[in-house]
Amino acid sequence: MAKRVFFGALMIAGVSAVLWLDWHLQRPLGFLRGQYRLQDAMKGLPVTLLLAVIAVRAFAELSHLAAASGVRLLPVSGAAGAALLATAGYWVRWVALLALPAFTHVTLLAVLTAAIFAEQMVRHRLDDATRRIAFTLLAVVYLGIGGTLVLSIRMYEGVAVLAWFVAVVKTTDIGAYFIGTAIGRHKLIAWLSPGKSWEGLFGGLAFGAGAGVLLAWALKIIAVADLWQAGVMAAMLGLAGQFGDLCESLLKRSASAKDSGALVPEFGGVLDIIDSILMAAPVAAILLTFRPMGGG
Repeated sequence: MAKRVFFGALMIAGVSAVLWLDWHLQRPLGFLRGQYRLQDAMKGLPVTLLLAVIAVRAFAELSHLAAASGVRLLPVSGAAGAALLATAGYWVRWVALLALPAFTHVTLLAVLTAAIFAEQMVRHRLDDATRRIAFTLLAVVYLGIGGTLVLSIRMYEGVAVLAWFVAVVKTTDIGAYFIGTAIGRHKLIAWLSPGKSWEGLFGGLAFGAGAGVLLAWALKIIAVADLWQAGVMAAMLGLAGQFGDLCESLLKRSASAKDSGALVPEFGGVLDIIDSILMAAPVAAILLTFRPMGGG
């Protein structure tokens, strides 16, 4: 337990440092020429770089899980595709400046699909083509779409709202773990995730909703009179995050693996850490479309 708290604190400190740097770099740099153009380039860059690293590492972990199931993913187009799609919210805007306004996320996904087919033809020809292409494309979409939606929160809603989103989802995870460990008796889905319980789920949602209200007030990203909305949104995001954890469990159980990797002691791999965020991101994008929050 002590190790889990220690490494959890280290990860919180690391993510907080990246978010602080992202917020700091978007401020005007008055001592440099062309400060506004440079400011635009800096906006979201630290988060973008972090997402690229996470996408590549998570793809490697998915490759390991797929190999345990008897499928070898396409490493070049797969890893590059996951990273490019996850960070598209940052760099696609620069492509638009080259008079290519039709180059959108959908266009990128089509290009990446073609690249996956091409790598299969060049490296493996007919060998296990259908499964290899399908699993690789699944990994790219799974990591890339979730990643780019996380980045969109930062780009359109601000650093504070992104911090709120991540904190809410992970607080739900933490609450579900500790409550489930302490008093969990009724299994949620025993065949899929034996450690999850209904008590842990509801406890985690309560923790997440409470954190959502408290952080929305502390970060001043929503009017005080609307704090109840922050609590409802947080609960919905927490529920989506728990579903995301079950989605990753499905992949791990099919590969007879407990964790996706062993990068972080007591937590497992990168995918074990971001699984809830990947599935909560589309829900956040939808909710924030109808109820924008201000965060700088």
